Amino acid sequence: MSRPGMIDYFLLILLALMWGSSFAFIKLGVHAYSPLVVAAGRITLGAVVLWGIVLLRRGGLPKGRRALGAAFMCGLLGNAIPFFLISMGETRINAGLAAVLMSVVPLTTVILGHLFTDDEKLTVGKVMGLVLGTCGVVVLVGPETLSGLGGDLPYQLAVLTAAVCYAVSSLVARHLRDQPRAGSAALILTFASLTISPVALLVDRPWTMTWSAQGALAIAYLGAVPTGLAMFVLLVMVARTGAGFLAFNNYLVPAVGIIVSLAVLGEVPAPSTLIAMVIILAGIAVANIRFGARARAVGAVSERAKTD
Repeated sequence: MSRPGMIDYFLLILLALMWGSSFAFIKLGVHAYSPLVVAAGRITLGAVVLWGIVLLRRGGLPKGRRALGAAFMCGLLGNAIPFFLISMGETRINAGLAAVLMSVVPLTTVILGHLFTDDEKLTVGKVMGLVLGTCGVVVLVGPETLSGLGGDLPYQLAVLTAAVCYAVSSLVARHLRDQPRAGSAALILTFASLTISPVALLVDRPWTMTWSAQGALAIAYLGAVPTGLAMFVLLVMVARTGAGFLAFNNYLVPAVGIIVSLAVLGEVPAPSTLIAMVIILAGIAVANIRFGARARAVGAVSERAKTD
């Protein structure tokens, strides 16, 4: 697994911009439609966008039983389940608290990577990065946000469960590193749509809901950008740098979410936003620094192994 370069940091920020913008548009979507309909709508539209990319690029599709199984699990754990859970959670809790709860993604991913992979072990830098990133999120949303913990426990647990699903999914996506990326992303969202859409049709019967242009536009944006295009970028990043580095974008997402909320919903961010961003970016940087002679030695051995 190569160390992150400039292009990887660019992709990290791009993905954070796309995912961070989703919180405001989810709020707009669930004001008009049910969480299940919002999740199914964005996933289905995202799949359409990605199939368009596959056709334009004349790309291939994942091959092999293992790749198909990984695509199905990514669709279920990385899209269908968490999109519904986050939409449901945001019907009762504010975006700041949701951001704090979602910050468990990097911690969960790094721990799972250490336990279940050979090339994403815990390092001093990763631990320091996790601590700094978590501190940055707390500064960003304000300690007073944490006082809301426990009030709407089922909705908070829904967002926490979504965070764990994301972490597991990013590790499963490692099995698609050698597969066509656009085709893999399209297949993932197709599996997700086939999983959640029938449930939404049977349970919520969206044709009986009052039409909302604002809600429909919100779902369209969610499908095209934070779902379709973001899935493609996610697979590119997993193939280039692994799930551990990718997970740190979750420290940037809350900041982006606050900025987009200001532009879309008129919510004024706290003065501590800039300070939090510095802490968060420092955490990401520290997490990818190799400390000490032992780390350099391990890196050298790893490089020699690749050439043997």
